[in-house]
Amino acid sequence: MPMADLVLEGGGVKGSGLVGAVAALQSGDDPYVFQRYAGSSAGAIVAALLAAGYSAGELKTVMDELDFRRFRDLPLPWRVVPGAATVGAAFGLVFRRGLYRTAFLHTWIAEKLAAKGVTKWADLRDEDPDSALPAERRYRLVVVTSNVSAGRMLRVPWDVSDQLGVDPDTMLVADAVTASASIPFFFRPKRLGRALVVDGGLLSNYPIAIFDRHDGRSARWPTLGIKLSAREAAGAEKPGEARSIFAFAVSVARTLIGAHDRVYVADPSFASRTVFVDTTGYSSIQFDLSAADKEVLYRRGVDAGEKFVRCWDYEKWKAGDYASIIAGVPRDA
Repeated sequence: MPMADLVLEGGGVKGSGLVGAVAALQSGDDPYVFQRYAGSSAGAIVAALLAAGYSAGELKTVMDELDFRRFRDLPLPWRVVPGAATVGAAFGLVFRRGLYRTAFLHTWIAEKLAAKGVTKWADLRDEDPDSALPAERRYRLVVVTSNVSAGRMLRVPWDVSDQLGVDPDTMLVADAVTASASIPFFFRPKRLGRALVVDGGLLSNYPIAIFDRHDGRSARWPTLGIKLSAREAAGAEKPGEARSIFAFAVSVARTLIGAHDRVYVADPSFASRTVFVDTTGYSSIQFDLSAADKEVLYRRGVDAGEKFVRCWDYEKWKAGDYASIIAGVPRDA
């Protein structure tokens, strides 16, 4: 079975597409065994669950059962008083830096991780005896967040000691995952140590290069990625007209994110190791996704993953033959 590291793009409620692609990569005659995971936002959620030990089949059940509408979490008084939800959300935006709390998200991800025996980062230590990584990077999971207090990317747990001055092994994994999924203005920022932290997608929604070596030595296995857009659209997505001040803020944020990550999409060495899942027609904040919508996204992920498996060839990639992989030439052709 081939080994690889896996990077998952953020995409709000479109996580079922990621799960479908993972299912395809981990099935068939030669399924992948993933050693490390990284992700932003929704990608961080799926990556954390995979690192904790969930199978793709278990993850599909988890996503199918999740009611995204509960992510629009308001304090109790605003939920029970008729017509008060809008006022409560506005109050949160003005006085708490975000429309909605992340209490439900945090509780949900913490419970799912705990079910697999994962609570703190010490539970996700990478015990690979052949690893050449320094101790602070020997983890099975990396969650990308944005440290708005310092104006820097915060890769948890890698950067925690330097930026926050605490031992990452003592921190809750759910805290970092919740922070990475906290879309600015929509969700209230999460405090990690002394820093206010928000959606990792603000600085890099698709950190495909995060595990790449820079010491001149060859990697033992590839880093593959899953991106929630069709390849032909990934470099030129048109979000449409923003019809509200919040939609405008999200559009501005996504524009900045896209400008950063389009560099990877345009580079054949990155594009050729990316599974592109077409999520056209779905928004990252479409919290009323139906069961049928989730199934469509999942099937699109499976289809994209199966296509990738037919064409991906690590030896070709190492030789620089990115064009044939991108063109979809079958591996055995």
